[in-house]
Amino acid sequence: MGMPYRARVDERRFLNLPGFHGGAYVLAYVEDTSDREPVRGPYCKDDCPDCPHNFEARVILEIADCSRRAELEFDLDSESARANSLHKVDTLIAALRVFRKGLVEEFKQYDRRERALKGE
Repeated sequence: MGMPYRARVDERRFLNLPGFHGGAYVLAYVEDTSDREPVRGPYCKDDCPDCPHNFEARVILEIADCSRRAELEFDLDSESARANSLHKVDTLIAALRVFRKGLVEEFKQYDRRERALKGE
């Protein structure tokens, strides 16, 4: 049996409030590889510089709502890939903040139209 995964981050949250239907969730997982060493394959020769392999951590960001699911990739293997991974997270956070603000504004417009329909 291989080494079990250890989590550095393991967040699993339902997105809907209790009483709302659907299996909406977010899963954020970053493996903790602090005890991991480079691995040499059984056919590796001592003079082979490409033989030792540095496995990346398992990194999962999955967002689901009802039957739709999105899983995003985040790379760790180079400085540019790391910068891109952080940029991806930061962009998502910024977009969600703007999206939330837009929703709040639309709540007001929906309520205004609802009042107009009732003749208030």
